[in-house]
Amino acid sequence: MNTDTPITLVACEIFADELPAFLHKNGRNYEVVWLEAALHTDITKLKSKLECTLSSLADAQKRTCILYGNSCLPDAKELFSRHGAQSFSACNCIEAFLGREEKQKYEAEGCFIMTPGWVRAWPSIITSLGWDAIDVRMNLGRYTKILVFDPVVNPLTDEEVINFFDLTGLFVETLPLSLSHFDRLITNLLSMASR
Repeated sequence: MNTDTPITLVACEIFADELPAFLHKNGRNYEVVWLEAALHTDITKLKSKLECTLSSLADAQKRTCILYGNSCLPDAKELFSRHGAQSFSACNCIEAFLGREEKQKYEAEGCFIMTPGWVRAWPSIITSLGWDAIDVRMNLGRYTKILVFDPVVNPLTDEEVINFFDLTGLFVETLPLSLSHFDRLITNLLSMASR
């Protein structure tokens, strides 16, 4: 494909605050196709949406970058490769923000790691999984607390934090998040796609 062909980004809406901030900060203007957050809770639906989106972009002769973790879909790498799409090297969105070592460190401490986007996506996740409040607490019971890493692009309100605590029954701690790791991943991804 011609290197003058525009690049289209296919991204999970979990990046809906951070990706536009990166593009604006770096003077980048790309078409972004957003897919709803939490599609990974239904692998068949996620695969179908990605397949349909990637097929239409390939038919339109567009170079494509994928902002989905390689673990969000079991055969993600094969699917992306089949459509000539580039993807970043993170296993999921949390690793894309924190890096593998940081993510593993907090997970080893029993923390459930989130971003403001994830907290806001939870109502749709709960609905798609068919959970009620008891299911939420049972499924999150193995965690000691919830860490929300916030890049302060669209911070949670106090009310959102309190509501999430009420839903989960877990202490919610908010920590600052530098987007430097995420920025490097996106920069490298766009560089690969530009070749």
